Amino acid sequence: MCEFKILIQEPGKKEYQATEDISYLSLQDNGTIILTGFGVKETIDAALITEVNVYADEGAKLRLLKIPMLKDFVQFLKMIETGSYNPEIETSWNSFVKKGNALIKELKENK
Repeated sequence: MCEFKILIQEPGKKEYQATEDISYLSLQDNGTIILTGFGVKETIDAALITEVNVYADEGAKLRLLKIPMLKDFVQFLKMIETGSYNPEIETSWNSFVKKGNALIKELKENK
């Protein structure tokens, strides 16, 4: 059996280890990742899997990129799945863009 160390990267922050001994991961429809293993159950909101490495020298690693606005993007994608227009689609997209612009501004300020 292979247990993973879970490493998280957030924009403008140093990567950190969130947990370890994780053997099961489930991605939920809302962009939430559920991690379980050896009595541990953790939830990571709004993250993407960027690397799965079972051969790492220090043991198996799973890297996540955590960006809160990903949750908004997942919601937008779910809305356009129907293929029909709904005014909420524009509201959802504009919310995503607004948060993206705020993130870019914050990154510029923290150069």
